[in-house]
Amino acid sequence: MRKSISKNVNFELEVFIKNLYHEVQSLVYSDEVGDSKENKFTEFVMETLADAGETEGIRLCPFIKENRFENIEYKINGYAIEEGYENIDIFISYFRDTNELYRLPKIEFERLIGQASKFVNAALKGHLEDLEPSSEAYGLAETLKKNRNDIIRVNIFVLSNGDIPHDPPQNHKFKNLEEILINFNIWDIERLHRLSESKGNREPIEIDFRETMGEVIPCLEMPSKNDLYECYLAIVPGTILSGLYRNYGTRLLESNVRAFLQATGKINRGIRDTIRFEPHLFLPYNNGLAATSLEVQTEIIDGKKVITSVKDFQIVNGGQTTASLFHTDKKYKEADLSKVFVQMKLTVIKDEIKKNETVPNISRFANSQNKVSELDLTSNNPFLQRLEDLSRTTYAIDSGDRNKQSIWFFERVKGQYREAENKEPTLGKKKAFKLKYPKNQMIIKSEIAKYSNLWDKMPYHVSKGSQKNYNIFMESIKKQFGKKQPGRVYWEDIVANAILFRTTDKLFGRKNQNPIGDTNIKSHTVSYSLAYFHDVTNNKINLEKIWKQQFIHEDLQRELKKLLKFVYEFFMSLDTALISEAAKKEDTWKQLRKLKQHPLDLDVVKKYLISDKDYKSRYDSDSDEVEEMEKYNNIERITSLGLKFWDGLRLYTSKVNCLTKPQINFAANISGKIKSQGALSDIEVKKGVKIIQVLQERNVSFEDVKKLSYETDIVLEDATKIINRLKDMDSESWKIVIAIGEKTQKLNYKEISTIKAIQTKLRKKETIDLNRLQIVDKALDKVKKFVKV
Repeated sequence: MRKSISKNVNFELEVFIKNLYHEVQSLVYSDEVGDSKENKFTEFVMETLADAGETEGIRLCPFIKENRFENIEYKINGYAIEEGYENIDIFISYFRDTNELYRLPKIEFERLIGQASKFVNAALKGHLEDLEPSSEAYGLAETLKKNRNDIIRVNIFVLSNGDIPHDPPQNHKFKNLEEILINFNIWDIERLHRLSESKGNREPIEIDFRETMGEVIPCLEMPSKNDLYECYLAIVPGTILSGLYRNYGTRLLESNVRAFLQATGKINRGIRDTIRFEPHLFLPYNNGLAATSLEVQTEIIDGKKVITSVKDFQIVNGGQTTASLFHTDKKYKEADLSKVFVQMKLTVIKDEIKKNETVPNISRFANSQNKVSELDLTSNNPFLQRLEDLSRTTYAIDSGDRNKQSIWFFERVKGQYREAENKEPTLGKKKAFKLKYPKNQMIIKSEIAKYSNLWDKMPYHVSKGSQKNYNIFMESIKKQFGKKQPGRVYWEDIVANAILFRTTDKLFGRKNQNPIGDTNIKSHTVSYSLAYFHDVTNNKINLEKIWKQQFIHEDLQRELKKLLKFVYEFFMSLDTALISEAAKKEDTWKQLRKLKQHPLDLDVVKKYLISDKDYKSRYDSDSDEVEEMEKYNNIERITSLGLKFWDGLRLYTSKVNCLTKPQINFAANISGKIKSQGALSDIEVKKGVKIIQVLQERNVSFEDVKKLSYETDIVLEDATKIINRLKDMDSESWKIVIAIGEKTQKLNYKEISTIKAIQTKLRKKETIDLNRLQIVDKALDKVKKFVKV
């Protein structure tokens, strides 16, 4: 039974309720159309569940139909349709405009269950044809009726900002549609709070095999134990796997690197035919499953160990096998799953923190029987891939115009910059790309190796040439980042070193343009000069300051130029026929280090060194938000195409078959969000980027798509710029803003409520809609003369 409401409400739950209250208030305030609070609550919760992987392809669809007694007979608030129509999610909400905990009466709960169930039942049977044809509810009803034979399960989600201490119906069936599984999911305030507090931000699948499948799974346990994982080998009946897929669908496959492909490919047809005609040979023919979980319960029965239940069960390899078992059993009467058995390796990851690192590796290596292209192995190094992610999501201030921002582009693979530019669909987009990623801010692999080895005071390696220096650098990376990944500060330091190097290189001068000396040894002089500078300053040059300012001050430049002359004279004094060869020797570097009478004015240099306190603050808390900033980067990619494009795409796809129905739904969602300047959910961002890629691959003219729309294009600000501004503010600054806003009455209640909602979202790294970002941005402008923001 579900727990009843507690008299002593948990403090953290109280905070969550108040934050949710502010969230809904600010969503309504920021909506120019003036949508209802229940709709905004529904939209917020659906997006939360989509981000947690509980649903996919959400659509807000408020619908109420009364009977002849003026009582509500049908009601829904939203829906979601999965690719292939296996899974249909229906959402119905009960919302009260309060920031206090309340209990939903049982009679209200039963009404909600009945209203949503009746809608689904009537839609599946074609009894809702009298609805307004242009309405969203009519389109949903028609889709359910048309695809009834493809639907495996209907999940009815009851959403509420109150407590629901009531059990949903069990084994609910629709008359004459008994083959469709009906699940009820209650998402009340306590469960939403638990989800928000969970580490993985998702509800784990818990399976009691004895209770749900009527049998347990015999297994063998690995003989030795360790602190990271446990491992079990088992032979699983096909009936159990088919039953699991029927109950949970693609939620079982969340960690899988492949989505299930319909049985049209050679491999899936082979699986299907073996199940149908040679089920007894399935075990030797099939590679089996690789699965993971966080916990496993076992028992000894008749002297044999069996698995009785698992928590957070995920199939990371074998998704096609699992889905094929279910679909073949459903489609072909002759299929006999009682004769089918599948081998399974179940790995129990004990450390939840290690789970996100270990599961992808299990998935990757379990799939290694397929041929993997490994062109340019160093380019595919995880360290370099991480740097690429960092580079695409880290904005730098324009030194010429502090109101502008741009990105330093790391070219992990040769030609990547040009390829990315060419992918932009229009001339305007290409121009915007160059503004966002200036060509002079491109960094290649060998340059990173050069900057890093100079920082580590090894100019003799740098002088050996790009390839040798790069190989030495990659060897050091294995030691430095063998068990961890570089963070955002690391990338900022690379860029700062790039600015330092390029400035110093420019100070030497070029041939026929009054250089310091022989330009044939320019590269060696610059490298040794910077290594010597780092040696003298004990690597305390303030890279953070260079990163934030994006230039080197003139007085520091003068010191660097003096140092260049000093090092150049050192090289010229060497007793050697080839200075370039001498520069490759560590002894040459040792000779330079012995020269203590350098020309640097340390009083000038000290102004640009980092204090011990700032050093500790910067490098002890090197936290990065790569995924979050990459998300806003993708949001900008989607929204920058404009309302006319996304609205035109709706008309284009009605004539040209280039997207699937769920993709068309996502495109419509995105169009609506852009029009209202609402928040794109994580799944909408992911699907939006995929839609753009599909259209580009099919050479669809984006300009032609735009021409189909009659909408007026909306000019949207780049959310990443506002996000960067807000992230620079600490909790104290926010308190001052609110206090000053209230005291001077520069900010009204709704603006302050929006600021509070945004604070919570920033802290939890949740997506924020552009409309509210702009509200807070403008609110900060109102009080900036009173406080530095």
